[in-house]
Formats: sequence, structure tokens, C-alpha cells
Amino acid sequence: MRVTIKQIYKTISVGLSYIIYMSFSKRKATLLRILEIEKNILHIKQGKNFLRLNKDLKTLEGANRGERVLMVHSPDDLGEVVEVGRSSRRVDEFIALYKLMMSNDWDQIGRLSEEKDKLRRELFTAELPQR
Repeated sequence: MRVTIKQIYKTISVGLSYIIYMSFSKRKATLLRILEIEKNILHIKQGKNFLRLNKDLKTLEGANRGERVLMVHSPDDLGEVVEVGRSSRRVDEFIALYKLMMSNDWDQIGRLSEEKDKLRRELFTAELPQR
């Protein structure tokens, strides 16, 4: 069987096209995973409980001046609103409880952010195939 230069060129061209396609396919999958991670982070940060706890935490931490009584959600039942004196001991207790309740979400956000950063580094430091 005699092989022509045209057949060799076609075989090399198909192989090279496949390599380029696979490289870009991997990049596309990485980009899609980054977008999925960003969506998950946004979903956590826009969750009802997370927003409520974060708002109340900022209210309590910034209670240096202003009203003497703060209206925040109870750590035991987030549906219940309680009054807390801005200089009372309960403020520190509530802050600690809110941080504890949010720690799981912050850990998950941290893990997702680390994965996203790793994928970004991998995506933007990888070399593109040469033509």
C-alpha cells in the first residue's frame, strides 16, 4: 500500500485538530466549573439565614453609638426579634453565637474560593497548543 503526502497531511491535520479541540474542551469545562462555583458562593451569600445573621452581626458589632436598644433576631429562633441593650453582656453572647452559626457557611465559601482560585491559576497559566 502506497501512502501519499496528501494522506499523511490529512492524518496529521485530524490529529492536531483533535488535540486542539481537547485542549479547548478542557478549558471550557474549567470555565464552566468556575462559573458553577461562583454561583454556589452567591447562593450561600444570598441565603435568607446568612443575610439575616450577617445584618444582625454588623448591627451588633457597630453598636458603639446610636440607639441604646438594638432590635436583632434571636440566635435560638431566627424568626423572633429581640431587644438587646447596646452595652449589655448579651451583645457579646449574640455576636459569638452569630459567628458560630455562620462559621459553616464561611468555611464552605472558603473551600469554594480556594477551588476557584486553583482553577483560575490552572486555566490562565496553562499553555495553549501551538499551531
